[in-house]
Amino acid sequence: MTKMLPATFGPISAVFGNDTSDDRLSTGIAISYPILRIKGKVWAITRGSNEPHVLMRADGDGPRNSIDVVLLAASQYKSKVWYEHGYEEGSTASPDCFSNNGIVPDASSTKKQNQTCSGCKQDAWGSRITPAGKKAKACQDSKRIAVSPLGDIRNEAFGGPMLLRVPAASLTDLGNYGDGMKARGWDYWTIGTKLSFDAGESYPKLVFEPIRPLVDDEAHAVLELRASQAVASILQEGSEEAVVEEAAIQLPPAFTQPVTPKVTPPPPPPAAKTTTPLPPQPSPVTPPATDGFGGEPSKAPSASPAKPKKAQPAVVPPPPTAQPPVPEVAADTSFEDSLDAQIEELLPEN
Repeated sequence: MTKMLPATFGPISAVFGNDTSDDRLSTGIAISYPILRIKGKVWAITRGSNEPHVLMRADGDGPRNSIDVVLLAASQYKSKVWYEHGYEEGSTASPDCFSNNGIVPDASSTKKQNQTCSGCKQDAWGSRITPAGKKAKACQDSKRIAVSPLGDIRNEAFGGPMLLRVPAASLTDLGNYGDGMKARGWDYWTIGTKLSFDAGESYPKLVFEPIRPLVDDEAHAVLELRASQAVASILQEGSEEAVVEEAAIQLPPAFTQPVTPKVTPPPPPPAAKTTTPLPPQPSPVTPPATDGFGGEPSKAPSASPAKPKKAQPAVVPPPPTAQPPVPEVAADTSFEDSLDAQIEELLPEN
């Protein structure tokens, strides 16, 4: 248990002002951190001996196929793990021999297979035969990466930054993604990344896609975590004197410039021939709250523009009924003369 400092503790002595050493009590002490695991094509989070927490879709319709994360930091080396009796998918057991820097076995390995990884028989191609009958290596490569959910970068819901081991089959794609984004002005930790599975492969091969640049508040959180002891413990860089030759990674020709996704508004409805006003547009549907990993949208109905009412033909009023002509009366004839003339026509002649 750590106690808070008393109010009368006082300032640090000025004698220590020129001390630039970075000696920490936490050095060499393992720090518990959550692990983002891949089991089949399902994402799950474990910490210690707790049961795996499977990441589900926001609408509850099964596990997520993709998650939205920030790749906080990556080890500069490939890790290697070897299990004497083979690795069982989803197992949390420690490997019998492993290396965090890909150069020498870790001191805590219980069954070291060689003094160095180079030349180890378990690291030779063909030292393992897959269930499909293909040659592989018994000692499997991976890359240690510290990640956090894009919607909750400090990941308070699951206990801070997590370890993700990118499997060997996805390492080339990971390198292409990082180098491609870097060439276009974005370091991998300055953007949100969608992690999904390649639908064309039966095994869980990862697909990396840029989502958007991080905003200022998110950027501050990322820089804080990148400098934290928690991330350093996740990466476990290994020997600082080790030198690994970097392989040149060719970008695929179809690698395009990533841009912030734009929402294309629906086309306007055709103009009505009458002056009948269009119905109002419906308000957008608010998505349900998520665990910070984003991923597939729920099956909530999406907002769409309301269809305008069909224009009614204009009503044309009927033409006025023709009136019988009115007999004209001469202007110089008086009313009395006209009346006398009509009486004479009605009387019989003598």
